[in-house]
Amino acid sequence: LSSSARKMLRYAAASALVIAAADAFSTPALSGMTMKADNAQISRKDLLTTAAGAAIVVAAPLAGNAATFDPNTGFPVQEPGKKKLCGGGASAGCQPMTQSASILDKQRTILAGKITVGANKYDVLTAAVEKMKSGKKPKMDSDYVLRFMAIYLPDLEDSMEQYCLRDVNGAKAAGGFGLPKFNEKKLAPASSSGLYKYVDEVKTNGAAVTAAAKKGDFDALLKAAKGVQGAATSFLSAANPPIVFN
Repeated sequence: LSSSARKMLRYAAASALVIAAADAFSTPALSGMTMKADNAQISRKDLLTTAAGAAIVVAAPLAGNAATFDPNTGFPVQEPGKKKLCGGGASAGCQPMTQSASILDKQRTILAGKITVGANKYDVLTAAVEKMKSGKKPKMDSDYVLRFMAIYLPDLEDSMEQYCLRDVNGAKAAGGFGLPKFNEKKLAPASSSGLYKYVDEVKTNGAAVTAAAKKGDFDALLKAAKGVQGAATSFLSAANPPIVFN
């Protein structure tokens, strides 16, 4: 076949597909279209225009029945006159559908995760110290405790302080394009956040853990370690960090 013949066949196939769609949907926009005897007369512009019309007609009912979503949970909100998309919650198999989270919320969520991990590390410390304390001859492994605190305490304190910085400054502390804000001179200090009292508690109890390890005081060490964990956990409860789905 010549190139012109092949082109005519392609146009004829495309035209037949559009007409079939018109018959299937029975829409006013498409019902007047009929197959012409001379397929060469059906231009590319006509086909594109008709296809666009079909897309609009099909999409309109879907948009009209669009669901709204709870911004806090991401699950569809049931409204009168609309069919449920799902049961309205994770237990019913719903998938959360939200707008993309802000850079600030994403940073808060990451910091909250780091604080959670740091707080949970103290279960490891208390279990190790309880084992040291047990037995006929308890012996404090102060080197272990000091190494533990040197590894995990600074990161926990820093994550909490960074969260406080965002708590009091909002998006100004988030930086552009998701990069950290390097120039913090124009920002309010993290200590001005209402959450900073928990940071002070972590620092105080952290210092008490180190002092108790050097003295070999098991009870004081365990109390202080639980104080660090409790302060970090209370911080998260008070902060109520955002839940990010995407």
